[in-house]
Amino acid sequence: MQTIFLVHDSQESPATRKANLEMAGFEVALMRSGEEALKALSAKKPALILMDVLLDGKNGFEVCRAVRERFGPGEVPIILCSSIYRSRIYRDEANAAGAQRYLLQPMKIEDLVSNVSDLAVGSAKPK
Repeated sequence: MQTIFLVHDSQESPATRKANLEMAGFEVALMRSGEEALKALSAKKPALILMDVLLDGKNGFEVCRAVRERFGPGEVPIILCSSIYRSRIYRDEANAAGAQRYLLQPMKIEDLVSNVSDLAVGSAKPK
């Protein structure tokens, strides 16, 4: 089973995202900060990182750059999400930081699962 790091802000509950990703066949490791995710990378390399831009401590762009210093895009894909930072400049910043996708919220859960499934690294993609 592929593990996804879900790095979620404290603005809303991550329960829906987590449950739907688990139903799609992923193991989801929930993290509340970018620093927690960076520390967890020392112990385990996930199939993908799904991360909000607005986080306590380091923001998603900063965490993305830190991940890219350690892993290439093909090793650990990153999807950044935001409901606040909607303009093109933020999409460009996400791209420059090394994210594969920048998704705007709210979004259909099917679209989220599809994006995660498309990018998750590993030989056995969930169905």
